[in-house]
Amino acid sequence: MNPGENKPAPLQFDDNIFHVDLHPSNDIVATGMINGRIQCHRYGLENHEHLWTAKAFKKSCRGVSFTPDGSNIWGISRDRSIQLLDTETGEVIRVRETTHDSPINSLFVIDERMLATGDDQGVIKIWDSRKEEAVMTYSEHEDYISDMTYSAQHKTLLAVGGDGYLSTWDIRKPDVAAMSDQIEDELLSIELCKNGKKAVVGTQDGVLSLWSWGDWGDYNDRIMGHPNSIEALCKLDEDTLATGSSDGIIRLVTVLPNEFQGVLGDHGEDMPIENLRLSHDKKYLVSSGHDDKLQFWDVAHLFDEEAEFVDEDKLEEKAHEQEVKEESVVEEKKEESDDGWGTDSDDEKDKKKRKKTQKKNTKAEKKKGIRSTAFFADM
Repeated sequence: MNPGENKPAPLQFDDNIFHVDLHPSNDIVATGMINGRIQCHRYGLENHEHLWTAKAFKKSCRGVSFTPDGSNIWGISRDRSIQLLDTETGEVIRVRETTHDSPINSLFVIDERMLATGDDQGVIKIWDSRKEEAVMTYSEHEDYISDMTYSAQHKTLLAVGGDGYLSTWDIRKPDVAAMSDQIEDELLSIELCKNGKKAVVGTQDGVLSLWSWGDWGDYNDRIMGHPNSIEALCKLDEDTLATGSSDGIIRLVTVLPNEFQGVLGDHGEDMPIENLRLSHDKKYLVSSGHDDKLQFWDVAHLFDEEAEFVDEDKLEEKAHEQEVKEESVVEEKKEESDDGWGTDSDDEKDKKKRKKTQKKNTKAEKKKGIRSTAFFADM
């Protein structure tokens, strides 16, 4: 079967999908709907199974996110409430009413007990599930919070919004860690890549702006080429992102080197893509847009290329170990036949060792050189 064919059929809904999240270890998807409901499905190649629907909110559900262990789902709403639901049953475990003064627009689950919410007026709040009130409230932004992400290494939350600022917050402290210069554009999406060294931000004008960690003033690089706004970003690996644009196209982009690698999928003209998620097993990229359905895209072959390289490394290592072992046996036999006198000088042994190392490095360089092209060879 060719790459791209081995994927589930689209999952059709009767209402607009506002937000999507995938279970961290099972084939389960949660969707936040414009009618305030949260739906949960088990997806698969054969069929999709509807697990439950919860009438969670009075107004639209603007965000859903699984907890890291997948046992619960957080949901936020335009009605300013936050709810925690049981993944298995859809039953409400906890409700927080009127948490913000304005409708909540963005949600990010930090860990098992902490989450962040951002509202339409730019206020960000950090919540601890063990406490009733927010543990931190940040109000540096002047317009809606569109997206957030988090660096566990630095215990820092990053947020972008409609006011054109990128902000960073040490969640243990009450004041802003850093704010970027104002970009005269709405910032819509954000991802960390390059092992947390780069923050990539999608904008209304279709530009990907790059910041280096710790240098939060002005962006230091940009990737041009999207004809429309970049509503969603999804990291596939530390070098590669999938972008969802308002032109309905999902593109693959590499970061440093900054290159477009091809089109992964298309929702159709006038069907903006608003959500992108990578499945737990890295088989599928799941997208949603204005066409009221979830689309599944086969990305397993992208990671299969990486697996092949890993396997090749292991084979080379085993071959090298076997070669050393066989030579060791030969040397022992020579020593026995020569009454204990060796035949190789130290210089000769060093030459052999260098030759093996050079051979191994040559293979590694060759493999490294073809990795980026092989990664997208089947696109």
